[in-house]
Amino acid sequence: MGRFKKGLFLGSLFGAGVIWLTSTRKGKEVRDQLLDYAAEVYTQVREKIVSSDAYENMTKNQYVAYVKEVVDRYAVQNKLAENVKKMVIRLVSGQWDLIEKELKKKRKK
Repeated sequence: MGRFKKGLFLGSLFGAGVIWLTSTRKGKEVRDQLLDYAAEVYTQVREKIVSSDAYENMTKNQYVAYVKEVVDRYAVQNKLAENVKKMVIRLVSGQWDLIEKELKKKRKK
């Protein structure tokens, strides 16, 4: 399969998944549950980072590694599937900009 056809296939598969998550009742429930998991993990990550002394020199790579560690523990506690775990990692890792702004404010104080 050529690169174009492979990309077209994967893109259409991704699009179908997004449509399923936004249009069906079950999809909306799954999406809401994913966002709830991500919010809980984000809160845990933010509290631990802000309360630690390591926040001053934290980079995005360190943040992502820390998120993966917290999500792994959270996934074991709540028996999350592997694909759900990956989505939560992706969602929480994407919040680096918010954490970075918060850390900059804390450094100025």
